[in-house]
Amino acid sequence: MLNLSHPTVDIAITCSNFADSLDFYHKKLGFEIVLELEIPETLATEVGLAPTGFRQVRLKAGNTLIKLMDISSPPPAPTEAFPAGVHWLTFFVQDIGKTVENLKRNGVEFLSEPVSAPDATGVVCAKAPDGILIELVQL
Repeated sequence: MLNLSHPTVDIAITCSNFADSLDFYHKKLGFEIVLELEIPETLATEVGLAPTGFRQVRLKAGNTLIKLMDISSPPPAPTEAFPAGVHWLTFFVQDIGKTVENLKRNGVEFLSEPVSAPDATGVVCAKAPDGILIELVQL
């Protein structure tokens, strides 16, 4: 069992198109860039992060960091509608109606209007680059 020293989990996303991903998470969702750094090839390969060095941009999403990977030979975007791996990120919001309204003005496209769920007042999803769903939940 892991004995965590910090209560959050950071998420790293390998981007097929870094510019599109950065635009979506930073400009459309409004997450603040808190750090940009170069991960050298020796570190990337020694610990198994990537086959080569890469640039990483970290964005603050609440207490979580979303780490976008800008690599010289990125993998292609997933082609399956429901691929294996991380499928969605959930963000809890105060007012789902106002949040959806604001994000639509920023160019975010949603898959539906908010709906109620057994454990939430409202739930809605938008599709981020590389097929990752952004789930917004109002408890």
